[in-house]
Amino acid sequence: MNEDIAKLRHRAFAVKLALRRLATFHTEMKRARLSEQVPELEYFVAAPHVKVLFDELQDVHKRLETTLFDEVVRLSLEAERTVNEYAKRHYGFAPGDNIQMGYPISDSPVPLRVHKVFLQSGTDSDIRVDASCLQPDGATGARWDVYLKAPGVVQFEKVQRKEEVAR
Repeated sequence: MNEDIAKLRHRAFAVKLALRRLATFHTEMKRARLSEQVPELEYFVAAPHVKVLFDELQDVHKRLETTLFDEVVRLSLEAERTVNEYAKRHYGFAPGDNIQMGYPISDSPVPLRVHKVFLQSGTDSDIRVDASCLQPDGATGARWDVYLKAPGVVQFEKVQRKEEVAR
């Protein structure tokens, strides 16, 4: 079971890294706007095969840009699905679930509704959870970023209330 969870976490990081690299390349490619910078050529000034090559370059550039965009979208969805599956299997919750978070200064746990889970890298946290406090009537209140080091191990020193979004 732990081996499956470790493989799932590794897969989530691999997808996240691939997504970051492809998205960066896609952004740089769009920024370069190579297909828009191809010079207009007169046949009598430049060899005819140069114009044919530039036409092919424009076509390939457009196809590559479209394919990269599609792949970035696909990887984004896979990354989110994989992180959610990891959180569900390792932590027992995923977006849409209600969880109880024990809090050191409170006698009763704080009920939260999970909105999104983020896999953390390069920190001592494993995941960050975007969640809202649940009111007794079931309505959601303030949004919080809750950091977890492991199942049941909340990093209270990192917990942050998010800024309210104007509606």
